[in-house]
Amino acid sequence: MKSGKIYLILLFIAGTSFGLFVHPPYLQNLTDSTITVAWQTADTNIGRVRYGLSTNYAREISETTPSTAHHLVLDQLLPDTVYHYQVISGQDTTEDATFFTRRHASAPFRFLVYGDNRTDSAAHQAVVDRMFLTSPKPQLLLNVGDLTDNGTDEEYRTFFRIGGKIFNQAPLYPVLGNHDIRTLPNWFDFFYLPGNERWYHFLYGNAAFYFLDNYSDFSPGSEQYRWLLDQLLADSANPDVRHIFVTFHEPPFTTSARHSSNEQVQQHLCPLFERFQVRAVFNGHIHAYEHSLVNNIHYITTGGGGAPLHTEWDSIQPYTVYREANYQFVIVDVAGDLVTCQAVRADGSTMETFTLIPGVGETEKTDCRATNLTAFICSLNRICLQFRLEKAAPIKLVLFDNQGRARLMVKQGWLASGEHRFLLNIGNLPAGNYFARLTTPKNTATARLTLFK
Repeated sequence: MKSGKIYLILLFIAGTSFGLFVHPPYLQNLTDSTITVAWQTADTNIGRVRYGLSTNYAREISETTPSTAHHLVLDQLLPDTVYHYQVISGQDTTEDATFFTRRHASAPFRFLVYGDNRTDSAAHQAVVDRMFLTSPKPQLLLNVGDLTDNGTDEEYRTFFRIGGKIFNQAPLYPVLGNHDIRTLPNWFDFFYLPGNERWYHFLYGNAAFYFLDNYSDFSPGSEQYRWLLDQLLADSANPDVRHIFVTFHEPPFTTSARHSSNEQVQQHLCPLFERFQVRAVFNGHIHAYEHSLVNNIHYITTGGGGAPLHTEWDSIQPYTVYREANYQFVIVDVAGDLVTCQAVRADGSTMETFTLIPGVGETEKTDCRATNLTAFICSLNRICLQFRLEKAAPIKLVLFDNQGRARLMVKQGWLASGEHRFLLNIGNLPAGNYFARLTTPKNTATARLTLFK
């Protein structure tokens, strides 16, 4: 049972009086036929929600016990439908608001991603205001963590006050950041999320959404890892699931000078993302925007929601696609097999736009080719493969034996333009003929090598 707290405060949001609403109504946990409406009030009262297909509100649901912490589950919802609702709590009544129910697998939909909102309320408000102006409206909101600085009651009041006008239109799905875990009881009091609320999963349209916890064990054999693997196996067998999106706080790849790449995620989780062809991974922690592409997985850091910007960068890496320190959020549109992502600044201007297609990386559209692939013995038990790329591109370099069997995966992923050289230990390979094959979006190059032992 979620605990309640008494607040004595009067709030006004975006020019609309919410009276004794400490947390104005916000949406949570959309299922096939239900959605949760939650709110907090300064005084103890009975809450009600009226809802229906129009402002006539054909249905009404009411609490049975007075409280300051309110949540009601609206049920018997039709799929792929816009609903109107109104919250009545004590003497206060909200204006009409609407939400979308779950889309069919064939229906297009939109979701927004942002996070790291703590510290600067004005910047957070600017981002929310711009999100509110997006058209068409989003059906889901994803938050990459660090909603507040310390997770205190007062900070959450600010968070819900700022987001009030959009949190009541689309369900909010956050992940735990390093600042959120400082006051975990409030997390469990204020949010009504699937699963254990630290890591969870749901389906929407033709996509599966995963939310992971950086601050619980996720190494192989752990509860979280086993849950993730089992769920990925189930979704990969579901013909309705065309896209997998993953969200957690700390990015596995970054060039920020403030935080390092999370190597544990690289070691334990990235192989799963690659195995199950995750469409995109959304992170925060870095107070900036950064787009990385590693082994055909797009890693999108969107931590520009209000925390102090991280403006210092280390050197650009081969996986770097775009980076910019600015307040922003990401719009994701899903239409069948197409996924279009747009990073938008708080002033409404666009940072970058890119489109994802199953089995095709965005950079596979670049005009790139490999030249002068050579293979030669450079020392005892070592061979050298070297080549030159005219432009940055995703590549795959594999060593095959004379029977066409892949013996060694040398490199798969994004490489910068210029000269590249790989030294391979061949002590365990028998004598014979071998072929190195380099594949780029533009062409395939092959080099032959004979080993004598």
